[in-house]
Amino acid sequence: MAAEGDTASEENAGTPSRPVIVGVHRGQSRAVLTEAARLAAELGRPLLCAYVSEDSYLTEWDKPGEVAEESLHPTEVGAGEGEAVLALTSAIETALADVDPAPSGWSVRLLAGDPAKALGRLAAETEARLIVVGTHRRGFSNTLENWLAGSVGARLTHDQRTPVVVVPVTAKDLATPTIA
Repeated sequence: MAAEGDTASEENAGTPSRPVIVGVHRGQSRAVLTEAARLAAELGRPLLCAYVSEDSYLTEWDKPGEVAEESLHPTEVGAGEGEAVLALTSAIETALADVDPAPSGWSVRLLAGDPAKALGRLAAETEARLIVVGTHRRGFSNTLENWLAGSVGARLTHDQRTPVVVVPVTAKDLATPTIA
C-alpha cells in the first residue's frame, strides 16, 4: 500500500532502493517514527513504514512450504483493518510533516505474521539499510506478550543481518502525541 507523500508509487517504480524500515503500530510514540524519518533523511534513503496486522500471528505457525505468499503480504484486508491502516497512514503523514529534515519519500506497507519475522522478511526483500523499532509498550498485556514471545527489537538483533536501531521510548515520550 503506497501512501500520499511518496516520491514514487511502489506499483510503478518497484520497491524503494535500500529504504530505512520503521515498524509502526497504533498508539506508538511519535518519537520512534521521528527518529526513523531523521535517519532516513540523513542517509538519503526513503522511509518504509511497516505495519504488521495485529491478528496475523497464526500465519507463522504453518509449515514454511504451506504458508501462502498472500498471507504474509496481504493484498486485501477486512473493512476494520483497512480503515485502521488508512487512519494510521494519515497519522504518519501528519507526524512526518513536522520532521526536519524530512525523508526523500515514504510509504506504508501492510504485513502479516510475527512482527519480528515480518520486518526481517521485508528488510531482506527490499535490501533495507536499517530497521528501526521502539522499545516495548507498557502495560500488563504487553509485558506478558514480551515475556512469552520476546521483544521485537531483541529478536531482530539476534535473527538478522540488517542493522537494527532500537529507539528508547521514555515516560515523557508516552505523554506526547502518538501515532493514530
